[in-house]
Amino acid sequence: MMDNFEPFLENMMGLVSPFAGVHNLDLSPESSSDATGNRQIWGLPTPSDGPFAPSSISDIEIASVRAYRSEAEIANAYYIYIHPYLPLLPSSVVPHHEDQPSVFQPPGESTEPRKADLPYWPESSLALALSAILVLIPPSQHLSQIEEPNFALRRSYAQLFAQSALINVEKEIDDLGPSSRFHLENTMFRSSSLHPDLPIQLDPILALVVLAIYEYVQRGNVSRMRARINQAVTTAMDISLHALGETTNESSEAQRRAWWIAMFVAYLSSNVHLAPPVIASDDARITTPYPRFDVHLEPWNLMILAQKTLFATHQMAQKIESSVDSARPADIGTQIKQLDSTIVSVMTESDRYLRTHFGTEYEEPIAENMWRVSRILIYTARIRLHRFRAFMDIPLFLDKYCDLASINSHGLSSTPSPIWVADSETTFPFTEQESSTICLKASLVVATSFRNLPYPIISSMAPCEGVPTRNWPHTLPYFVCCAMQSCYTLLMLLHKVRAFLATDRLSSCYHLLDKPEPKTEVSDAERLTEELRHGVKSLGMSLKSDIVFEGVGGMGREIESAYLAAFPECLEI
Repeated sequence: MMDNFEPFLENMMGLVSPFAGVHNLDLSPESSSDATGNRQIWGLPTPSDGPFAPSSISDIEIASVRAYRSEAEIANAYYIYIHPYLPLLPSSVVPHHEDQPSVFQPPGESTEPRKADLPYWPESSLALALSAILVLIPPSQHLSQIEEPNFALRRSYAQLFAQSALINVEKEIDDLGPSSRFHLENTMFRSSSLHPDLPIQLDPILALVVLAIYEYVQRGNVSRMRARINQAVTTAMDISLHALGETTNESSEAQRRAWWIAMFVAYLSSNVHLAPPVIASDDARITTPYPRFDVHLEPWNLMILAQKTLFATHQMAQKIESSVDSARPADIGTQIKQLDSTIVSVMTESDRYLRTHFGTEYEEPIAENMWRVSRILIYTARIRLHRFRAFMDIPLFLDKYCDLASINSHGLSSTPSPIWVADSETTFPFTEQESSTICLKASLVVATSFRNLPYPIISSMAPCEGVPTRNWPHTLPYFVCCAMQSCYTLLMLLHKVRAFLATDRLSSCYHLLDKPEPKTEVSDAERLTEELRHGVKSLGMSLKSDIVFEGVGGMGREIESAYLAAFPECLEI
């Protein structure tokens, strides 16, 4: 039976490895090329090939990038594309207007990006860092924008902005001085060029937060991501941003938001890098209150708690999957049960937003969206905890990433399985059927949440009236690994259901079906298969819209390849 599904499974092997789909642009081209010299991401073609390429290139546009002509235009674009997923700044004090970037084409045969050629060069490190993200967004929805010449041009200007931002960060941090603290009542308040309530001292800290996201979603460099966010957190602590207490002033919201968004990204980095943050969110030294969106249900506590719980789950998974017996505590079953209970409690909290109406005024849509993102994170934590118990009967990983047996082009790895697999019936406090059902339910929630994530509203109309873009980008995809975990689960369950159906053993998957009985089991299995297909497609459509971010764009291509292998009658997602 395994042989019949091997092509399907091979397309899934990279989905849940530690850096699955993360393409490091800072490695040499040779390290990610195939025999023909074409750049590959997990054996899949770059955007200039395969199902992501246009059928004809006869009408390709001249390579171009978006450019802005002022700090105000950069700030407006930030609130459209970045703020809904990374709320760095306080609520805008000016009405949003339609995003109207200039379309910039390098002069002549210029191949190197030059700031002198651009219509405007940003003033601060934060504006430069934001520009590094914004320039990655294609200036049009023309299909040629996902051809390599346009990717290369956007990549080069993004790196120019990012490198310049980092240089400015160092200068601005030096200007802070060793004794700079937030005693604004005793000092002259200087605001950032991007927001009147943002103290200029926060520019380099927020720039580092943005650069951490840039290093992950665009460069695919998780080490630099961690370096940037660690510097942001330590710099914030140097100016006592973590110890503001309950005192308030005109910049309190900006200060609180800067600290806690840095902590949010610090935990994101920990979950990607599998290492603790510089400082834990419950450290006694932290007295800065959470910021506010001024809504009935504030998401900030959940945002941090979801990331923190996901990290605790990664730590537990490392114990579970270890092939070293000493790494597995004697009471690991109790620890798993307690962690699962904690996750369920946070999941219940995350579901509260579904019973609350969020309006369209001010930051209400932003608060609602951060509830969605947090919900994705915490449901992913439960998938992560139960994934091995649910699917340990099928090899999952490439052998270079872990000690589990794996399927690859050379067949099964000789790497031994973790010791816990041998006595999992007594070690793990859930049965395989229970964990499979848990993974199914959680993965469908993640898929639904991804489908409900908003697209950027680029028009000048109110959010409820605006027409969203439907192509690139969909999100700021720093949480795409959650989609990979969910997609992997759905596809593995699809494999199981099909295998049981082919061998007339559907009773073995009754735990996955809704009130099954022998007379209706085939139609019940068919209904579940369609539900699984729809979930994978939802995830694939979301990630496919974010392929403009090259560091994680490979994830969308992997999901599409796995989807087409599972459903060969489909031409694309």
